[in-house]
Amino acid sequence: MSFKSFGRRFALALSTGALSSLAFVAPIHAFAATSTQLHAVKPVFLRSAAHLGKDTVVQEPVGTTFTVESGSTSGWWHVLDSKGRQGYVIRNTNWVVQSAGSVRTSVSSAPSVSALPPGVTIDPHIVPLAPRSASSQQKFQAILKIAQSKLGTPYRWGHNEDRGQYGFDCSNFTAYVYHHALGYKFSGASLVQARSVGWTVPRNSMQPGDLLIFNNGGHVGIYIGHNQMIEEGGGLGKVGYLSVAPNSYWGKHITAVKRMF
Repeated sequence: MSFKSFGRRFALALSTGALSSLAFVAPIHAFAATSTQLHAVKPVFLRSAAHLGKDTVVQEPVGTTFTVESGSTSGWWHVLDSKGRQGYVIRNTNWVVQSAGSVRTSVSSAPSVSALPPGVTIDPHIVPLAPRSASSQQKFQAILKIAQSKLGTPYRWGHNEDRGQYGFDCSNFTAYVYHHALGYKFSGASLVQARSVGWTVPRNSMQPGDLLIFNNGGHVGIYIGHNQMIEEGGGLGKVGYLSVAPNSYWGKHITAVKRMF
C-alpha cells in the first residue's frame, strides 16, 4: 500500500469514527534509516563540546560503538554511545575508526553489539563461546580458552582442523581460534590477514586479543598480555607461547597490530 493510499484511508477513518477498525498497520521497519557507526580502537574521551579544553563526560573503553549524530565538525565526531550518552570524540583514526558500511536502525531498538572488524563475517552455523554482545574481557577469555585448548598441536602447513585436518599453520590457527571463540569467519592466509583483516592500531595500544602481524604477513599470532603471544609454529613447531617483548626476536619483527573486537 502506498503512503498516498494509506493517507486517504486514514482520513476517511477519522471522518467516520472508524479508526479502531482500520486494518492497515504500518510496519515499524518502514521507518528504518541508515546511520554511520564508529568503533573505538583505543580508550577515547567523550567530551561535552568539540574542544580539548571542555569537560570530559566519560572515558570510553576500547570496543565502544558510537552512532554519529548531526553536528560533527572537521576535527570532532558528534556521537551517541551505546548507553545513550551524547558528546564529542576526536576525529582521529588512532582512536576511532568508521565501521565498514552503514547499519540499519529503526524505531524499535535492538541490543547493542560491537561492529565487525574489516575482513570479517559471522558464521551462522557455529555457536561461539562469546557472542557479539559480550564484553571485551569475555571475548578475550573465549579466545584464550580456544587457543589454549590447542597447546602442543603440531605445525602442519596449510592445515586447519575446521576442515577435518590435523594441525595448523600459523594463520589457519588464528582463523580457527577467532572462529570458535567469536564466530568470526575470515581468510586463513597470513598475507590476507596482514592486509585486510581487523582494525590496524598503534603498537603502543596493543591489548589482549589483538591479532599480531610479523614481517608483513610472514607470521601471525594472538597477543595475550604481559608481552606474550600464543601462536602456531614460530620456531616451536607447535602451538605455544612466545615473547613479543620489545627486545625479543618476535617483538622486533611486529609490523602491524590488528584490533579484532
